[in-house]
Order: sequence, then structure tokens, then C-alpha cells
Amino acid sequence: MDGKVKLVTKDGESFAKMKQGAPYFRREGVARDVINANDGEYAFIEIKLK
Repeated sequence: MDGKVKLVTKDGESFAKMKQGAPYFRREGVARDVINANDGEYAFIEIKLK
């Protein structure tokens, strides 16, 4: 689903645009809280790679 999420980390807040079919990437070990920043319900799948 297209949309946006709010990322809250120890360094502050930022936003990420999500695009259907396009991967979203963060380095392993980044502690964050991911919050829906859309007007309606939103879901995405996070896969942790080692």
C-alpha cells in the first residue's frame, strides 16, 4: 500500500514514504517505533534479515 509512516528513534522523529511493491530498508540494530502517519488504517510487513 502507498502511504507514510512516522519513525521515532533516540535521535528524534522522521517520516518515510512507503510505495507499494518497493522495499523499505533500515540497518540492523536501529531501534525505532513505527507509527501510522496516514488518515486511515495502514499495514506493512517488516522482514528482519541477518
